[in-house]
Amino acid sequence: MSQGPFTLVERGDELARLVERAARADALAVDVEANGLFAYRPRLCTVQLAFREGDGIAVAVVDALRAPVAPLAPLLGAAGPPKVLHDLTFDARMLAEAGAPLAGARDTSVAARMLGCAATGLASLVQSELGVAIDKQLQQHDWARRPLASAEQRYLADDVLHLLPLEARLAERARALGIEDEIAEECAYKLAAALGPPRDPRPAYARIKGAQALDPEGRAILRRLVAAREAAAEAADLPSFKIVASEVLLELAQRRPARADDVRAVRGAAAGRAAACVAAWLRAIEQGRGDGDVPEEERALFLQARPTRREVAVRRAVEGRITAWRRAEAKARKVDEQVVLPGHCAQDLVDVALSAGHAGDAAVAAAIARIPGLGAGRLARYGGALAALVTAALASEPPAPAA
Repeated sequence: MSQGPFTLVERGDELARLVERAARADALAVDVEANGLFAYRPRLCTVQLAFREGDGIAVAVVDALRAPVAPLAPLLGAAGPPKVLHDLTFDARMLAEAGAPLAGARDTSVAARMLGCAATGLASLVQSELGVAIDKQLQQHDWARRPLASAEQRYLADDVLHLLPLEARLAERARALGIEDEIAEECAYKLAAALGPPRDPRPAYARIKGAQALDPEGRAILRRLVAAREAAAEAADLPSFKIVASEVLLELAQRRPARADDVRAVRGAAAGRAAACVAAWLRAIEQGRGDGDVPEEERALFLQARPTRREVAVRRAVEGRITAWRRAEAKARKVDEQVVLPGHCAQDLVDVALSAGHAGDAAVAAAIARIPGLGAGRLARYGGALAALVTAALASEPPAPAA
């Protein structure tokens, strides 16, 4: 199948005509680019579409900085053709923010992972499955820059041009193994997770590795330092990590310097763009000292009890049984372990075992049925086995240590 006409869409009337053409397609390849590495708040910069038209593949690049993409909503939603993307999470979030949320999406990275492909990046898959080399040198390009050069347009087009043939090849392999339903369930889970609230709702400062070990004053200082970094990043219109790294702020919260020279002694605290922030770091440290602790409603984030040695041992024992069962079942079916039980489902099953394992068979079965992304097919096939696994795992709990 040859490539059809390439279109750069920069006006609303051009976008309307594109939607009309693409709505008749049997499937639609989708990709987006943004400027998240170069701006405080990422903007959707381009939307790339490809679809079969006649005996070729038509490709269009929508300049989202010149033509608002909300008119794509009917095309990208449930009423439009099936959508094919590669690693849809970022794309789905950006499109939703732009007023054109995705539905009915298939993800070639999910299919590749469940097929056990050694490399699941787009360029690797296009090369291994289709024998085509695509250039990824502009992967970290600033897509807000205008005008779009011809080489940039070609790069954007290549990212969607091969998605439909790639998806067809992977789907053929999935049918041979009988794992189409598992792939579809995982794609639906991934899309729902992308459009839903984050799994970790904690504020940014509380998510920094090492924050939990700080004393009350230290975490109050870290909170103020992160707020100062955000203010500096917004003023400079840059991602916050380009101002200063989180581990540097953690070290400042630990050391609590009171003088500019002491701030400069912390590696990275006064380097590059952070050089202009030394006074801001000192103010944040002083404010944090004055706070004494984070706001009362956030203190619970730091009061989680550390698991006992027995609790750790029980969790490891349950994880070990689930891992062994999943590996054995995958070997028996000659499929990847992710087909049998995706990693996120396996972790949720461990949590079910530890929270509901002693509540009775009905409670365990109900909790297993609620695991996101498990799906009706896996539940019908493995529900009884998973419940039995939970029961067996808890029946063999490590003994409690002697008093």
